[in-house]
Amino acid sequence: MRYRYNLGLAFEGVAASHPERPALILAGGRSVSFADLDRLTNQLAHWLNSLGLGRRDVLALFNAKSVEGHALMLAALKIGAAYVNLDDQNPPQRLAMILATCQPRLAVSDHPLPEAILRCCQSESVPLLLLPEAAVVDRLPAARLAATDLVTGGDPAYLMFTSGSTGTPKGVAIAHASVLNFVHWARAEFGIGVGDRLSGANPLHFDNSVFDFYASLFTGAALAPLGREIVGSPADLVRQVGERGCTLWFSVPSLLIYLMTMRQLDATSWPTMRCLVFGGEGYPKTELKRLFDIFHPRARLVNVYGPTECTCICSAYTLSEADFAQLHGLPPLGRLAPNFSLLVLDDEERPVGDGEVGELCLLGPQLALGYYRDPDNTRQRFGCNPHCSGFAERFYRTGDLVRQDENGLLWFVGRSDNQIKHLGYRIELEEIEAALESLPQIRQAISVYHRLRQQHGRIVAFVSSRSPVDEATLRQALRERLPAYMIPSQIEVLAELPKNANGKLDRKQLQQRLSGS
Repeated sequence: MRYRYNLGLAFEGVAASHPERPALILAGGRSVSFADLDRLTNQLAHWLNSLGLGRRDVLALFNAKSVEGHALMLAALKIGAAYVNLDDQNPPQRLAMILATCQPRLAVSDHPLPEAILRCCQSESVPLLLLPEAAVVDRLPAARLAATDLVTGGDPAYLMFTSGSTGTPKGVAIAHASVLNFVHWARAEFGIGVGDRLSGANPLHFDNSVFDFYASLFTGAALAPLGREIVGSPADLVRQVGERGCTLWFSVPSLLIYLMTMRQLDATSWPTMRCLVFGGEGYPKTELKRLFDIFHPRARLVNVYGPTECTCICSAYTLSEADFAQLHGLPPLGRLAPNFSLLVLDDEERPVGDGEVGELCLLGPQLALGYYRDPDNTRQRFGCNPHCSGFAERFYRTGDLVRQDENGLLWFVGRSDNQIKHLGYRIELEEIEAALESLPQIRQAISVYHRLRQQHGRIVAFVSSRSPVDEATLRQALRERLPAYMIPSQIEVLAELPKNANGKLDRKQLQQRLSGS
């Protein structure tokens, strides 16, 4: 049973079992079979090999969700290279930081890129290639690579970059074995198998896409990739999900709330849908009830939780009528995957009692290898369980404050640091502040998250300046440094930023200022 040990063999096993089944469901009723996708994957793996890419190298991808783009991800897995999907709309300065961290051997794009991205790759000495034409690929060998047998479960499968508190994004490295464990759990938890079709609405540089890609192509289900232009149009998105016969959906709550707000979902929508999964941020029950009323009982609604460092998601909770007896707050995070364990610790790393609040620390086979080329952050967030004296049991400090009730359900309470979730993205407020303080006019900066509707809100920044400056100028400067979802919706220029009794910048005072405005 070789396929247990690496993802390349796992995909070959699925393709051999279901060669004529659709692997990718495209627009207009077109599809790509598992056999054809595996053949293309082998050809691109030979191409990457011929370019010098091998085991434990990093392959950067600018991936627009083409058939070839998905095959490139699989090809990297087969030769043991770790792929990283990059956003071609990233500001060049931020992209340069990511490239400097992961130091890819090669970058490949399945579509033409903006000139600024080309210059960025050139400045970081990263060779950038467009995919070869179909006629060139067809001449490449389609036989499997012997190198696939050499890849181990401990080799990195992919890197996923998240916001960093030092101002530099962190690259989470996830191993083959962790992904295989995730696939096994997801298949069982959601009953995924042949005949299912998973919507691929999440951007490939976003952690939720791990569910789309692996829970479909590695279980015998099909993936329906939905490009940026489709996801950006509510009517097109709803129509395409319906036309492609999707049976499972996964996204952040914000996207579902947006579709509901735009009146695109009703009782006739998505007739083949049997399960709607959402996670990455809180889903206020006042909003969730509207979705529940449309889809229950014909579809299961599941709230999930999981840090990027734990391979996408690791807990699930299925909603029922009883969850809406009262409408304030958020649904529970649920129970962890069966082979995970947890600690809920206080500030002195002592376990808290049942129902008490503490930091959630996770232990289990889906933990990341660490942060790529970042030993300091790895040591800070990954450590040894202080309550296991027999051996060095590794755990991950999530920074999430939770409580566990008498039924074993986890409930989210807040954060122990300045990390927020906004539009499903994990953001360190310090990264925004570092970008502002890099501007020559700015003396100091601080940012806060202003709650508007329960868990939804806006980012507001406050700055003190060395010279006169206006909000529009600052916003334009930030666009060159930060992705759009991290740009504050409001920037206030103050003569001095408030400080607490210890002389530190006072976020609490600024939160109160916004609440009173």
